[in-house]
Amino acid sequence: MLVLLVGCSAPEKTQSVRGVLLDVVSPSIQQVDSFSLRTDDGQELSFLTAPDFNKGASHAMTPGHMRQHMALADPVLVTYREEAGKLIALSATDATSQ
Repeated sequence: MLVLLVGCSAPEKTQSVRGVLLDVVSPSIQQVDSFSLRTDDGQELSFLTAPDFNKGASHAMTPGHMRQHMALADPVLVTYREEAGKLIALSATDATSQ
């Protein structure tokens, strides 16, 4: 039983990827539901956003700001985790400020 509890409480592994936005889905001017990205190596990835997407980010990536990046092909850096085969975005930031 202890092994099972320890296994379930392991920290989630986060990853980061850099690329340009291809699409942004948002129900309002402040909330992003999902987006897709073409990575620097040409992969196309689709992300759902975590409930606390961009929480604590010094520069919040609003849907409008994300669309500006998409229009100008300015790269973003996405930090995410994988859950049940889905990519869950924790944050998206300006890649040029990294």
